[in-house]
Amino acid sequence: MSSSPQQVVILPAEEKLEELWARVRSDPYPEGELPTSVPGPWGRRKLFSNAFNRGSFEILGDELPPDRPKLVHTYGTCARVTLKITASHPYTGIFEEGSPALLRFSDAKGGGSFMPSIALKFMIMGYASRNLLALPNDYRAKNDLRCFSSAFCNATVPAKEFDSKLVQGAFQRTAEALGGTRLYGVYLPLHHIAGISTDGTPVPKPVVPDRVEFHPTEEAKRACPDGLDFRLSLARVPAGIKLFDVHVAAKIDEPTQPMGELWLDTPFVASRFGDERLFFAHDVGPTTPVPH
Repeated sequence: MSSSPQQVVILPAEEKLEELWARVRSDPYPEGELPTSVPGPWGRRKLFSNAFNRGSFEILGDELPPDRPKLVHTYGTCARVTLKITASHPYTGIFEEGSPALLRFSDAKGGGSFMPSIALKFMIMGYASRNLLALPNDYRAKNDLRCFSSAFCNATVPAKEFDSKLVQGAFQRTAEALGGTRLYGVYLPLHHIAGISTDGTPVPKPVVPDRVEFHPTEEAKRACPDGLDFRLSLARVPAGIKLFDVHVAAKIDEPTQPMGELWLDTPFVASRFGDERLFFAHDVGPTTPVPH
């Protein structure tokens, strides 16, 4: 059944996830035909525009409009996963209960360098999905093509390259123009994850971690061969393994503590829908000052 974002929003979370996953895997790329061409500098000029960047926050639903290109994170591969909470902690909402999710593993740059990123989509009964996005938590070696050589985090190191610095600055200005008080170029807030349960119940007094980290397991590293296109490498990872140990911290500059695990439920699938239509909205974060 094909549904619009307005139709699927009323379904239970598990049905919404299965509906979206069915669309992701309905049109996989034929063997040997993975696309590699990414927008050039002229095509990416829109990333410096508040008007364009607002779409990252304001587009509703889980699909991009047909006329909006993916200028970053252009190519990726998706799988179903489950966040399992395994340690005691004070954080609320999805951080408290865990949840099935859709995972997209993508290349944030493309075209000569590899910057892996992960995005998790949690479905919510009666509401739009909540998305958690993470980049490597430290600088990567230029020729590092490995998928699991970095931990991934919502609070990462600032870009070194001039163009990436400009994009981060433009993104921050857009969030501030929308009222955000906590988001900046290399920090993505987690309030929307801690503030609701998957059954749609809002959390009256959310307890929000400032930092979440995804640490690749040794099993994931062994299962993912090096030196291939990351989509081919991840396609070889078998379902049923633990991909990441998940750690959290109350403050951005404090050491993290174990919270849970992220398990792979299906094989990875690279598809046209996953690249051209699947959308992970950003959250502007709190619009009133919060301590940090």
